[in-house]
Amino acid sequence: MKYALRIVFAAILVLGLAACGSSSNGGNGTAPPSYAGKWSGEVNDTLAGSGAISANLTQSGDELGGTWQATYADSTSNSGSALGLINGSDVILELYPSDPTSCPFRVVASRSGNTLEGTYAAFDCTISVSGEVTLTKD
Repeated sequence: MKYALRIVFAAILVLGLAACGSSSNGGNGTAPPSYAGKWSGEVNDTLAGSGAISANLTQSGDELGGTWQATYADSTSNSGSALGLINGSDVILELYPSDPTSCPFRVVASRSGNTLEGTYAAFDCTISVSGEVTLTKD
């Protein structure tokens, strides 16, 4: 069931991004910058507070996948898989925790150079959790 939801999410994002008429290469024939590799940075969560976050992303065209991990000052941690899309310098990522009782998160971020900066919020969740994230490509 989760796999089917991921496919539906990806299809909706692709159709939504295509409807915007934007191209990931700006229409100039150049490839988008690589998002593949290790990223690390800071996270500030409305419930858990500040912490460190890392991601190891893979890229196929405008699609992203990979893993992530967040560790907070109170020793709380969370990790799992990532699935997302690139639209120019903007990225939409969904973070699915390994623990099925934890809330998934939707990250909306923009890239400037080797830095991704944005906000996130939990979805399909009974509690409200949100925050900010800044990642730099290692």
